[in-house]
Amino acid sequence: MFYVWQRTQNTRLSYQVSELKAQCEKINEENNSLQLKISSQLSLEKLDEVAKKKGLSVPDERKVIYLDEK
Repeated sequence: MFYVWQRTQNTRLSYQVSELKAQCEKINEENNSLQLKISSQLSLEKLDEVAKKKGLSVPDERKVIYLDEK
């Protein structure tokens, strides 16, 4: 009787482990997708595009003021 219970538990736990592994893989894929989306949103090209839409531009060299690091 104990052997049958042990085998049943083993099978049930193996099934749960398989489900959890599948969930973990799905979450990792979603994480990778979101990381890629973040990278694309923070890319220099995207920032340049947003800046142009908001009317921003690179300042003239004469208008740049450099501060000492003290």
